[in-house]
Amino acid sequence: MKLSQRVLSALLLISFILAATATSEMGLAADKVCKTRSDRFSGVCLSNNNCAIICQQFENFDSGHCEFDGAFRRCLCTKNC
Repeated sequence: MKLSQRVLSALLLISFILAATATSEMGLAADKVCKTRSDRFSGVCLSNNNCAIICQQFENFDSGHCEFDGAFRRCLCTKNC
């Protein structure tokens, strides 16, 4: 009887882990973010705020941020895919 309770507990724990993993994977697919280099931002990107403004107002993206592209920081525009 003791062994069957341990087996049942282990199976229950595994099922919870699998359910949590499946739920988190579904959330990741819905929250996928696409990013592309800004066409309008010129120069080295030093301010995430300035980058986001350019991306939102002039390029119809949700947001933007500075990120290293090789040796330079570039403005990358982002939106949900």
